[in-house]
Amino acid sequence: METQTQPERKPFPTGLLVIAVVAGLMGIGLAVLILSSNNAAQSGAVPVIPASSRALLREGLPAPQFTLNNFAGQPVALEDLKGKPAMINFWASWCPPCLEETPALIEAYNDLKRDGVNAEFVGIGTNDDKANLVKFAENNAVPYIVVEDPDGKVSDAYGVRGMPTTVFLDSAGVVQKIWNGPINKQQVLEIMRGLK
Repeated sequence: METQTQPERKPFPTGLLVIAVVAGLMGIGLAVLILSSNNAAQSGAVPVIPASSRALLREGLPAPQFTLNNFAGQPVALEDLKGKPAMINFWASWCPPCLEETPALIEAYNDLKRDGVNAEFVGIGTNDDKANLVKFAENNAVPYIVVEDPDGKVSDAYGVRGMPTTVFLDSAGVVQKIWNGPINKQQVLEIMRGLK
């Protein structure tokens, strides 16, 4: 009687298992990102993309310090704003949503000043040509401080991944709100009037 020999069993390819697990996790992450983007789009907000590990900005923590030059070459430091609530807006002249929201920022700034609210706005022109920034600020009679971040180092420190991005600080320089995407006048006024 002839005995049958069992075919030799090949070991399970663990590399294939690792690839399948990684692909599955990436698929889940992509699905979560798509679903959160859809929810954000329905609410009118812009989806927040997680900042890199370089980002130092967090609500409830002090804002990262910076010193940038205004168009006259004079330094403006975050430390100079301490003692009053502040709005910091990251923008660029090549960013259509930034340009569209600027009139709302100007109106909000003027309303707060008219109402005697001691607050400061700073527009940080990011990764842009100085001539374009100056031209836009002058053409729109921007009344608040505008500085330039030509190499994007401050926007990197703040974790900016899309523009416009607006950061609201209380009078102690602590981040109270981070707004990704365009913001309107009423939203700015509501947030700024709630800051101490």
